[in-house]
Amino acid sequence: MPVYNSRSVVGAAIDSILSQTFGDFVFYVVDDGSSDGSGDLIAEKAARDSRIYLIPQDNRGIVASLNRMLALIDTPFVARMDADDIAMPDRFARQLERMEADPQLGALGTQFEEIDEAGRRLSSGSAMPVGTALVHAELEQRQPIANPTAMFRTQALRDAGLYRAAFRYCEDYDLFLRLSEIAQIDNLPDVLLLYRRSPGQMSVLNHGVQTRQAAYARLAHRERRAGRLDPFADADVLPALSDLDRVLGRPGVAAIVESEMLRARRYAVGSMTDVEFAGYCAAIARGIKGGDKRAVARCLAEGKPGRALRLAKALAMGRLAKRGLDG
Repeated sequence: MPVYNSRSVVGAAIDSILSQTFGDFVFYVVDDGSSDGSGDLIAEKAARDSRIYLIPQDNRGIVASLNRMLALIDTPFVARMDADDIAMPDRFARQLERMEADPQLGALGTQFEEIDEAGRRLSSGSAMPVGTALVHAELEQRQPIANPTAMFRTQALRDAGLYRAAFRYCEDYDLFLRLSEIAQIDNLPDVLLLYRRSPGQMSVLNHGVQTRQAAYARLAHRERRAGRLDPFADADVLPALSDLDRVLGRPGVAAIVESEMLRARRYAVGSMTDVEFAGYCAAIARGIKGGDKRAVARCLAEGKPGRALRLAKALAMGRLAKRGLDG
């Protein structure tokens, strides 16, 4: 479990793991340079329960933290957990039972219920796909497993290559895509985690860059599936969209990726920054697919008629641009 400035919630997360009905495990926890006393709280709990293995370090980010812990694992299975979530008592037992019964499974997630910052229930349960065929099909478009619910087969995880720094805002999705090429992935139908939602979550604050990195992860996945080299295998930083055609050595790649990015963001048009929204409209006006009338309606529903008008104009210009290209 990676931890960074989570003192108000990490205690409950730790207690939920220590209360598992399956109790034979080592609980690795990286305190990634917290400044709010998270490390002290974890140390207190570690002093009372020898299963906790605390690893303090200077702030290095989630990818480095996860890979540091994974390098220490010497058990056949490893479970992920986030510092602000709560695992149900039988989570490990239920997942282990399925993983041990199906040696083809490389990863297994569960359903979850959402809670707010105060722990109040926000939903009655997720609808993550169940069945390897459905999970793998959805993986081609989006993340089909909630990462803090995942249990992995350790060797499959290592064979897939662990987490990659270039995909630091969608490190889990990139990993699941690579894992799906060598193993099966599934979800249990049972709710076995309470997933905390908050305005300060990385997925909320970095939605734009997360969408871009997810599109790049799918591109790399398609390249590998086609028998070509992973274009980002040795990258510490992903190339700019404008450089993709050059990096992959063929035209049209950037346009496909940009279209994926626009489609993924069309339901976030109301929450984009002004700069992001201007870029979104500019791409639509160039004829890049990805926007539609539903995005205009969403702007209106969120009380942003100015954005609705700008987007409608961009869609009209995009249709004209597309006709010009077709002609």
